[in-house]
Amino acid sequence: MRRFRIAGWVLAAVVALFAAAGLVLWIGSGPVVAWAIEHPVSAAMGRQITLSGRLSIAWGSPTRIVAEGVRVANAPWGTAPDMLNARRLEIELYPWSLVTGPTRIALADVEGASLLLETNAEGVGNWKFSNAAPKKRKHFPVLQQLVVHDSALRWHNGRTNARTEIDVAALSFAAPDARGPVKVDGEGRFQDMPAKLAATVGPLAMLRSSTTPYPVTLHGSLSGMTLDINGQVAEPLDFSGVDLRLSLAGEGLDALSDKLGVPLPALPAFRGTAKLEGGQGDWRLDAMSLKLGASDLEGGIAINTNTRVPRLTANFTSSYLDLADFMGAVGGRPTKAGMAPPSHAPGGRVIPDMPIPVHKLPDVDAQLDFYGTRIRSSGGVPLQAVTLGLSLAKGELTLKPLRFHVASGDLALNGHFTPWVKEGAPRLDADLSLSQVNLQQLFDRPGMPGPLRKTRGILGGDMKIRTTGVSLRQFLGRMDGEAGIFMQHGEFSQLMQKLAPIDVLETLGVLLKGDKALPINCLVSHFDVKDGVATATTLLFDTSDTEIVGSGNVNFASETLYLDLDPYNKTPVPLSLRTPILARGTFAKPQFSINPTGLLARLGAAVGLGIVFPPAAVLALADTGLGSNNACARAFARHPPGSEAQSGGGAPGK
Repeated sequence: MRRFRIAGWVLAAVVALFAAAGLVLWIGSGPVVAWAIEHPVSAAMGRQITLSGRLSIAWGSPTRIVAEGVRVANAPWGTAPDMLNARRLEIELYPWSLVTGPTRIALADVEGASLLLETNAEGVGNWKFSNAAPKKRKHFPVLQQLVVHDSALRWHNGRTNARTEIDVAALSFAAPDARGPVKVDGEGRFQDMPAKLAATVGPLAMLRSSTTPYPVTLHGSLSGMTLDINGQVAEPLDFSGVDLRLSLAGEGLDALSDKLGVPLPALPAFRGTAKLEGGQGDWRLDAMSLKLGASDLEGGIAINTNTRVPRLTANFTSSYLDLADFMGAVGGRPTKAGMAPPSHAPGGRVIPDMPIPVHKLPDVDAQLDFYGTRIRSSGGVPLQAVTLGLSLAKGELTLKPLRFHVASGDLALNGHFTPWVKEGAPRLDADLSLSQVNLQQLFDRPGMPGPLRKTRGILGGDMKIRTTGVSLRQFLGRMDGEAGIFMQHGEFSQLMQKLAPIDVLETLGVLLKGDKALPINCLVSHFDVKDGVATATTLLFDTSDTEIVGSGNVNFASETLYLDLDPYNKTPVPLSLRTPILARGTFAKPQFSINPTGLLARLGAAVGLGIVFPPAAVLALADTGLGSNNACARAFARHPPGSEAQSGGGAPGK
């Protein structure tokens, strides 16, 4: 809005120029007037003014002045030679009003004009030359009609290098009666997007009032979006004391934000209302109510554009959010509510490689606080009591914390993302904790695959990673850190049957009597992660009569498995047919097979001896994820102190 106010100042300066020209014409001819404009008038304005075309005047009431080829020089530091370049300017004014005031202009007709408004790195504007611009509402001239054709307004912020372009195909301003409402109609393009405007504002006599707020009613459209504004402005020339009601609807909000340099991901259709208050670069959007796809948001935003980098502070609440509406935040496109994302990435990969638009982050400093009653993930899993604290400063994004309740459990995530690094790719540091998530509640719902719906267990875990990249595949394939996953009271035989043959599962001792499941009392695991390869330092399954010891690694960079699963009977028997299982292949196509050498090594062995079990430090993490007195603590409590051993994990990544 500030740029429109400044454009009005410049127009007033041009009017003053022509008024001065009119007075000179009383005493001189065309060449004398041209000389006066280009020399003493230019000197008074502090900027060189050039007339390259004809200048004519027709005296009367009103008096008509026409000039062609009008150029006003830019500031010495400007990015272009001219601040204003107009093919034709026509002014009809009442000469005596220049003396008696206020200045009365019957018509201002602008054709083929290009106006450049810009600031330098220190924030000084190129329009500062004008002493003729109205400083108070009472100084504003009475303008009866304004017509603009085939013209353009350009705005350049020298501090941020942000640019705004407005192309005006046609604009009309009609106020035949100074005490009647003013009608404004226009069409053109805003940032290369088609735009239309229809407005009714207060009478010009009210504009000159120093005590009465100025009423505004506006309807506009911009590339599939509509905007309605109703309210008043206390100081319209300064665009301060704003008190407006906004109603916005349509599609392409993310496209508009991208044109304005505000970071928003791809978003679905929306509609919303808000109250805009403030002025002088300090704004507040209060009482916001936004419907975005199937999601809703309420809250407010405070925006300060007076700082070198705009500052935004937002507080939002929601009764329902569907994360499918915000797929753009991770580089995708919004999908219909409840639609699951593709299960495989191109090329047989499972982990998606969609780039996250990190280049948008440095454009604004922001603080966001959010609380959501219910959130639906893209896979249909409901999340509850979601709290989010997010800050963006100097291009670095901090998440502290993201916390929510899901399937009777809790998840908390803290993270710090630096998109611009002097050497290397963007960097992410994250700390994730998961406690007491009920897998049955998580997966046993319509739309989930049958094997997943039969999965049971209470899950917990903890992960601390450092990584780089701009997509989920890069993050996982480059991460360093550690992770622990724990489960009690588990059952996922149907899921495993989709991955491994029945004979393999029977060999591991997780099936009884064909497809009847043998519950897993406990899963304890701990992985060291280096360059995207998670190597097991502890990997144990405990069932009623079998313990399975795992070793090897999971390679997220190549999406491959290299794990050995070694089962042991928990009670001595004359002969054990439990043999090691080899887990190989890719995430998309895992392969399981029986290791025949393991069977020969076990013939005649007394089993149930020398079983590897988790160290105390890992069990302490299990207590955190599963709660005190959990099944894992009970399963391994029988081992005497000092007999701890740690499962090895030296298998190479493949």
